[in-house]
Amino acid sequence: MNGGAGQLVAVVIDGADPNIDSDLQTYSTGLGLPQCTVASGCLTIKYQGGQPIAPGADAAESVLDIETIHAIAPKAKLLLYDVQKSSAGLATGPSEIINTPGLKAINMSYGFGASTPQYQALYANNPNHVALFAASGDSGHSTTSYPAGYPGVIAVGGTTLNNGVEAAWSGSGGGLTSFAEPADQKTYGIPQANGKRGVPDVAAVAGTHIATYQQGRWIGMVGTSVASPIWTGIAALVNKPITPDLLYSVAKQYPDAFQDITSGSNGSCGFVCTAQPGYDYITGLGTPKNFVKDVNALP
Repeated sequence: MNGGAGQLVAVVIDGADPNIDSDLQTYSTGLGLPQCTVASGCLTIKYQGGQPIAPGADAAESVLDIETIHAIAPKAKLLLYDVQKSSAGLATGPSEIINTPGLKAINMSYGFGASTPQYQALYANNPNHVALFAASGDSGHSTTSYPAGYPGVIAVGGTTLNNGVEAAWSGSGGGLTSFAEPADQKTYGIPQANGKRGVPDVAAVAGTHIATYQQGRWIGMVGTSVASPIWTGIAALVNKPITPDLLYSVAKQYPDAFQDITSGSNGSCGFVCTAQPGYDYITGLGTPKNFVKDVNALP
């Protein structure tokens, strides 16, 4: 698609960022990107409960998400949904915007820890197949964070780039969840799953600094909070909804859709903590290579 023209993608974040509009303008100017502002209708800011929310403790997160998506899909429209600063606010926020007309994807660069059944049901209720991208976490191999671990959510792990060589990032969250292995992973045949859902599903750059602009200065950011909005932007560039089933079927049909990451580790637990050919529990299917071209070529 033409830079995401005509597409709408969203970011859910806890707390407001009063400088997001001006920061995005400066970022766009600095990188030679089209402007995307509130005044033009390209950037829309909404609040959980309908009333303005106090600024969050980590304003850099909303800047990172919005700016990264804009760099990937510079002609897409952006919806920033500010939620209450609580696990419940973050957990329920996506379900409150998931039926927004024309919405292609929601970015969730956070984890709220608890895998409670009522929250899982919110993410499963997705009749329009909105792509739900969540950061897999920055603490390496560990108990999976949520919402990334929920079936139906696309968990995004991380890689590093060093002199053009891409490897698994040591901080990339991954492992086996307590949920049953979903049909898409079972059909693909992820290794040593033991009947459980594996995380992550895919990956993008996370351990190498990405530039953002916040409140008068350029800042380098790292983490799967970088990787997740990269994939959210990609969702605006393809002509089909990105679902877990699409990812795994494309990986089988078009092996060159993903860059297979085969080096690096995120812990000392053997196979599950080590990058492998094919699917692994640090980078999933891999990072985007010819993914956009291959998906857009599907009938």
